Amino acid sequence: MNIRLGDIADVQLGHPFRGSIKAEDDGDVHVLQVRDTDETGEVSSEKLVRTTLTGRKSPDWLQTDDVLFVAKGSKHYAVHIGEQAVPEQTVCSPHFFMVRVKPELNSQVLPAFLGWQINQKPAQRYFTVSAEGSLYLSIRKQILEDLPLTLPSIEKQQQLIAMHKCAMKEQKVLKRLIENRQQQLDAIALKALSGL
Repeated sequence: MNIRLGDIADVQLGHPFRGSIKAEDDGDVHVLQVRDTDETGEVSSEKLVRTTLTGRKSPDWLQTDDVLFVAKGSKHYAVHIGEQAVPEQTVCSPHFFMVRVKPELNSQVLPAFLGWQINQKPAQRYFTVSAEGSLYLSIRKQILEDLPLTLPSIEKQQQLIAMHKCAMKEQKVLKRLIENRQQQLDAIALKALSGL
């Protein structure tokens, strides 16, 4: 079934910080920024900035199964917030759009699948054509909401996500093997070149 993102999910901008985000060691709120994510859809929550929010607006805390879309910068991609991906009382910066599947469609749409599909070539081509700006590209909310999507059965969504997770694990293992081999070669080179 072909649909628009806006038909199945609500889209809103990340928390509206005024100016830069001030790090505070005793802050009671964590902030997820673009630097805490990567294009594979992974979230690194170990180094989240802590801060204190000001203003009267009640924050929209990140929840399990939210999908964050990087709307500003040279690369536009999505990350899925899995269980225990971020601490409680975490907001995202305004460089993200927060995408939340409409509650009545939870049985038909897997948020992880939604994030995965946004990162695939058809959606990426759509963003390349639709991005605005010359040096600093951005995607407007309406452009994101109009993103054409395909919605297969829930079983097919589950299969695709399982395959994606396996591929990510394989990539991590291969990366560690490459890093280990490089360390071995560096040690051999140091020994050989220092005359030991």
